[in-house]
This record gives sequence, C-alpha cells and structure tokens, in this order.
Amino acid sequence: MGVDKITSKILEDANKEKEEILAKAREEAEKILEQARKEAEEKKSSILKRGEKEAEMTYNRILAEARLQAKRKLLEEREKLIQMALDKLREDLEKVPERDDYKDILLKLIVEGVFAIGGGELYIHLNERDYGLLTDETLWAIENEAEERLKKATIIRRGEPVDIIGGCIVKTVDGAKMYDNSLEAVFERNIDSIRTKVAEIIF
Repeated sequence: MGVDKITSKILEDANKEKEEILAKAREEAEKILEQARKEAEEKKSSILKRGEKEAEMTYNRILAEARLQAKRKLLEEREKLIQMALDKLREDLEKVPERDDYKDILLKLIVEGVFAIGGGELYIHLNERDYGLLTDETLWAIENEAEERLKKATIIRRGEPVDIIGGCIVKTVDGAKMYDNSLEAVFERNIDSIRTKVAEIIF
C-alpha cells in the first residue's frame, strides 16, 4: 500500500507553516551577516595602518565565517521544520482509522502481510476495534486470493488482539515468520522516503 494514503495531509500543513519559520531564519541570518559586516569594517579600519592587504584578509575572513554561521542557521531551521512535519505525521497516524477508506487500507495491509510471508497457515493480529471490520467472508476471499496467486494452501486465523494504531501483524502459526504491517511499522519502514518527500514538498 502506498505510504501516500497514510501520510498525505500533513505535507499540506507543513507547507503552510514553512514560510513563517524560514522567514525568521533568514532574518536571523541577515542579522548575523550585518553584525559581521560592521565588525569587519571596524577591524579593517583599525589595521589599515599595518597594510591594506592584511585589512582586506581580515574583512573577508570575518564575512566568510558569518556566511557559514548564517547558512548553518538556515539548515538548522530547515531540519527543525522537517522534524516538525514528521512528528505531526506520527500524531496523524492515530486519525487514519477514522477515515472513510480505512477498511480498504486495512484489507490491503492484511493482503500485503499474507503475501510477504508467502501464505500457509497464518494468524493475523489486529487491535480490538479492527476485528469488527473483518468478516469471515473477507478472510475467505483473502485466503482464496493467496492460494490462487501463491499456489499454496492458505488458512488465516484471527490471533490475539494487539496494541497497535491500526493495520495488522501477520505470523505463521509456529511463530517462525512474522510481518509487522501495522500503520506505525509501515511509517517507520518508509521514514527515509517520507522524509525525502516532505523535504521536496515544503522546500
């Protein structure tokens, strides 16, 4: 299942907040540079007597250090904004089960888990609420799809409820294989690509 289905809305929110945060960072960077220019001019004037070349070198060194400091400040604010978006995304995971299309998301996660393990005799573990969305007919349909595509007899049993936001954990009955396809596990598995996407969208 695409991570977009789980994480899309917050990218919009982060995009709205970025200008205010970046504007503040740019303002601070400008102050750093302006202060450095003043300091550089003062030092340049004070050592002109010793030679213009030395004064120019001092001036350029101070400005270079200030530019580096300003750039570092902007990068820190950029990282802060990305982290803020990721934290908000984690919070918003809890709202995914309230969506109208959540049952479809849940079924896709179950099918993914069954196929990731390779079928066979399996337990699926959901949270208490999600078991109410899963009928025997739905389980039979997933079993039939798995048998047809994997060419392997597949039996799916309801396991003990687990403490997850949503999604599922699929295990073989002997416990030898396990695939965590809970919403939080999907998010963390895809954190690098989500981070990249957040950065692309808000910058």
